[in-house]
Amino acid sequence: MSCPGFGEVNIPSSRAFWDDCEEDEFDSIEPAAKLQLKFNDGENEAPIGSELFVLIEGPHATEFCRGSLLQDVKRICEIPAKASSLHLNASSGHLMAALEEDLSNSGEITELLIPYAQLAKKVLTITLKPKVDYKSEEINRYSEDIAIVHSVGGTGDDKSVSELEAPNFIAGVAAGIASWRSQMELPVSSYVIYVDRLPLDAVAAQPVIKLLQKMGVQCSERYVPPSKDTSYLYI
Repeated sequence: MSCPGFGEVNIPSSRAFWDDCEEDEFDSIEPAAKLQLKFNDGENEAPIGSELFVLIEGPHATEFCRGSLLQDVKRICEIPAKASSLHLNASSGHLMAALEEDLSNSGEITELLIPYAQLAKKVLTITLKPKVDYKSEEINRYSEDIAIVHSVGGTGDDKSVSELEAPNFIAGVAAGIASWRSQMELPVSSYVIYVDRLPLDAVAAQPVIKLLQKMGVQCSERYVPPSKDTSYLYI
């Protein structure tokens, strides 16, 4: 049985009016299960070090990563955010996290990935956002651009990209890891890319690919999105 008056302000004048509420209901509520990384069978669950830890986060980010970054890599574990996962490229020593945007659990997921960020020599984070989210008094100057690229704080040495200005901001796991590395005074390069199409197509993906290549990340020269059945014909 639930308390009367749900969905409206109904303040009782005394506890006598709470007779219809069962106090045991609140005691029986189970705490939310703690999020955990789901490791592949036989995979070592101890955090591993890397030359570079790359985190790419945004709507349909895993789809782009599978098509451009995750060839010849080993999946270490699933990350509890939709289709997100963590991979290792043993030949380059790069650790890669493909992160679907899930702001409801981003704090917990950040905590799960901090041990990997702590052991990494360098960290690169890229947040993908739709171009319509970008705020600027000079927004018209970007109307013909495929993407808008900005750095976000961090301690990177790249001076060719201007820093993101308020009221724009990033949130999520990538932002959390970048913030943690900055607080620990550890090297981190953090970027946000506002693109005119999500999920990324071959054209919209090019600025992302160019940034990855500039930062020394092995990836495909060209992104080919997975084919989707868009036919609505009925026989």
